Amino acid sequence: MKKFLALAGLLVLAVVMMTACNRDEEREVGEAGWTPDDMGPATIRMAWWGNDARHSAVNAALDLFVERYPHIYIERTYGAFDGYLDTLIVELADGSEPDVFQSNYAWVHMLAGGNNPFMDLRTLDHIIDLGEWSNALLARTTTNDGQLAGVPHGITGRVIIYNESMLAAGGRTTFPATIDEWIALAEVINAGNTPLDTEGNTYAFWPLGAPNNDLSMDIVILTMIYNHFGVNLHANGRILPTVDQVEEIFDILQRMKDVGLLPTHDQQEGVTNAFNPVWMEGRGGSVFEWVSNIHLAGEAVAANVVDADSRTVEGFGVALFPAVAPGGTQYSMQRPSIAHAVGPNTSYPALAAYLLNWLYTDEEALRILFDAFGIPLSNTAAGLFEEMGGAWGLMLEGFRLLEANEAVMCAYFEDSRLRPHRLRTIEAFRSGAINAREAARQWVENQQYGLDN
Repeated sequence: MKKFLALAGLLVLAVVMMTACNRDEEREVGEAGWTPDDMGPATIRMAWWGNDARHSAVNAALDLFVERYPHIYIERTYGAFDGYLDTLIVELADGSEPDVFQSNYAWVHMLAGGNNPFMDLRTLDHIIDLGEWSNALLARTTTNDGQLAGVPHGITGRVIIYNESMLAAGGRTTFPATIDEWIALAEVINAGNTPLDTEGNTYAFWPLGAPNNDLSMDIVILTMIYNHFGVNLHANGRILPTVDQVEEIFDILQRMKDVGLLPTHDQQEGVTNAFNPVWMEGRGGSVFEWVSNIHLAGEAVAANVVDADSRTVEGFGVALFPAVAPGGTQYSMQRPSIAHAVGPNTSYPALAAYLLNWLYTDEEALRILFDAFGIPLSNTAAGLFEEMGGAWGLMLEGFRLLEANEAVMCAYFEDSRLRPHRLRTIEAFRSGAINAREAARQWVENQQYGLDN
């Protein structure tokens, strides 16, 4: 942690020292209507993380760019998510970061203490068409100092994906709207479960959240706190929920554990993604997943059928997480799926801005990229994505739920000063090592300590 904070401090210093120089160069080389044809040979670097499908699509799009502008060479740095942030922090501190790069939403806000750690894209708005994004979307990546640290690719949030056959087995035709209704369903579905899942147990809710199940429970808890008390995680250096409020949520989680709505710590399988055996065998009544993973989760169940003609994933539905109390709200905590940014130390701000804009507006590039970075929400990309039939069936239903029930996820949700404290508390509570009161105290006080130190 100390290493992270020290590097972040160096990052702020590097940004302050280098930004003025870069903006002077930008004014010299980048006028309205500027293209790479207005400059000589140059090399820039783009970095991203993802799976093989993303790597293949992005490389193909960049090949197209180089074909259009053969005097421009693009170095590519890509791989898995693990280690990406550590490398980026070091590069930002010594001024060697990529010219254009994929960023996590949380990093935009936390790397420089809430101020902009990257290039202010509003200084490049004569090259980047910021009208492609709504003001509401751009507000998500605007930092405390009023600068635009990146452009958001899209929005994501979690919804309940439920198994219709298990719902029917519990005597319901619609997914529970409250925790009490969910508990009643669990008392039917989970009757007869064994302590160690030795007899093919069934579960009303099965947490999924690679690389560990507590990641899913982390979002469950924050969603319940927001919907029940109307408070987010953090503001102005303070953890907002009180110990009493968090204790009430942990008490409810204990009730959910006691009736088997949630698997116990001993029943939980090791695999934490959609290919968990319990979920794949159809023994999980529901999961709480990112909208972008709906088809993956639905198709992972062995007995499920995907009907390409009707564009449906048969046997499954989507719903909002149940309200904590009758009549309570069911908002979905949402955030930008990813952002794309320009390095504050780039030697070619105009070129970097042009490439970034091109990736979101060039039709041929967009057809290659399609959903490589997830579902896009910039105007040109979204229109083409819809024309190509990108979002359909359950995924489209999930996005409509998000649009109608939006709540902004705290930008500090994934902050490494906070989240590890929450995950340790959740693990201790789920294993029975601590009770609800102690869990609530640790949840609040340890996160506040992380902020203060």
